[in-house]
Amino acid sequence: MTDLHLLVGGLLTRDPVLATLLLNHAAALQWAQPPAPSSIVPSWSADERPGAPDGGELLTVEAHVSRDTPHPHRCLEIVLDTVHAVLTGGPVGVERLADAGVPNISGGTVSRAATWALALAAPGALGRPAAGYRSSGTASSNR
Repeated sequence: MTDLHLLVGGLLTRDPVLATLLLNHAAALQWAQPPAPSSIVPSWSADERPGAPDGGELLTVEAHVSRDTPHPHRCLEIVLDTVHAVLTGGPVGVERLADAGVPNISGGTVSRAATWALALAAPGALGRPAAGYRSSGTASSNR
């Protein structure tokens, strides 16, 4: 797993809605079932587009909602927009590429995918303290 994967995974799991949708996907994987009715399925591939940054990758997120969900197309749009907002809030260079415009309807779910081109905005930023962090030099406890 690359630093980019770890960073993006951390960003996605900090959002309570996206974290729940990822857990639903993980549970479906554990039981070798198709995607859960409410889940997101992330997948990675190399960014081989001309001019892509070194170490850049493509993240595709497929969002699934139950066919019984009121306004499923709007729910998919909200989930994918939330993914975008979370990605752009971190130390990642983000470019949202074309979304799959037409949702896929299969089984009991409606799904739609979106793809982002991602690269670490500041290589080597992982492992450095956050801006404004000041070490007191002593350990602290909340006891």
